[in-house]
Amino acid sequence: MTVLMSASTAQQVIRSRGDSAPARFSARSAASFTLFACAVFIVLGVVTTLLGPILPLLSARWPVTAAQLGSLFFWQFIPSTIGTVISGAALAKRSFRFGVVLGVTLCLAGVIGLIWADWNLGRAAVACYGLGLGIALPAINLAVAEANRTRRAASVSLLNFAWGIGAISGPPLLRLTHSLSGFLTLLSVLVALGLGASMFWEMPPKGNVVSADEAATATSGSVWILAPLIAISMFLFCGVENAVAGWAATLALPSFADAFRATNANEAFWAFFLAGRAFAPFALRRISEAKLLFASIITAATGVLAFYFATHAATILLACAVAGLGVGPGFPLLISRVSELIGPQRPACTVCFAFAGIGAATMPAAIGLIGERVGDPRAGLLLPLAGLLLLLPTARMLSAWQRHA
Repeated sequence: MTVLMSASTAQQVIRSRGDSAPARFSARSAASFTLFACAVFIVLGVVTTLLGPILPLLSARWPVTAAQLGSLFFWQFIPSTIGTVISGAALAKRSFRFGVVLGVTLCLAGVIGLIWADWNLGRAAVACYGLGLGIALPAINLAVAEANRTRRAASVSLLNFAWGIGAISGPPLLRLTHSLSGFLTLLSVLVALGLGASMFWEMPPKGNVVSADEAATATSGSVWILAPLIAISMFLFCGVENAVAGWAATLALPSFADAFRATNANEAFWAFFLAGRAFAPFALRRISEAKLLFASIITAATGVLAFYFATHAATILLACAVAGLGVGPGFPLLISRVSELIGPQRPACTVCFAFAGIGAATMPAAIGLIGERVGDPRAGLLLPLAGLLLLLPTARMLSAWQRHA
């Protein structure tokens, strides 16, 4: 979900208009703020992917079903989508600092709430930090883009890479503390440090946000024909990403000694997810975006299918790594189609990103429900596999539309 925010931001150009625009950051201030933002994004990367590694431990703490555990993803990502809307409205009138401080404060309250929470309070805590992520992530992205006007794309890419480091860091930190309460307490301290620094660190003044190309990218009628294709694709890709990463440790648990070692499955997914993102720019020098998108979908489907059949720890790790490698490049390629075919400022673009958030909320929750109904926890993996197979014809239609345009 943070990738969604950063890639969307990367399609905008922030510039001043007239004499009323604030002065730009100095180069030193911009570099300092960017490094600070990356540090905060590492911590928020851990918070965003928190449910994946701790889900097996929560199942031991709370007497709930797999379907109820899966609903926690719904509790996180629906408020996160709402938070994104709130963030856009707040940033239209308030400073970047307001959005960052408000969002990180909610994240801190949510993580602290999980330390001693029962099932009812736990759902509220997850919703709280989900809402905070929805507010903080776009505010930080926009602030970094504003601070680095001359190298906006590179700075936002660095921010996204920092988020990936956070996603990978969660499982090792959990194994290091070897305690759910200890891990959440350590994470709370890190979030609190980020909050304290956010109150005082120099942030860029807010300029006016306009599209990089103010010309229409498509007619209004054709946009609303194209938007459902992109919205469905973003729904599926975000859903698959959160479904596999969110359930990896839980589904791998029978093949590992304990829940702490089972988080290796999360780590394998996120490490190769990040590698896939890093490899994509080099791959695009040799093949087209359409071919890379197809390769990404097929690779991810291969990994999910292998995870379904894997029974040993080594094969599970390999399957999660292949799935992460495939999922990694896919979503940014879809976002590039949003920018090219729709344009980042149109209402249809907002609809597409809303569907991405809904996919992130509903598909992981559905995995738990399917596993419980069928009586086989891994049966739920057939849902993201079906989603990836459905992406193949939608990606082909998008590529045909892109060539026509």
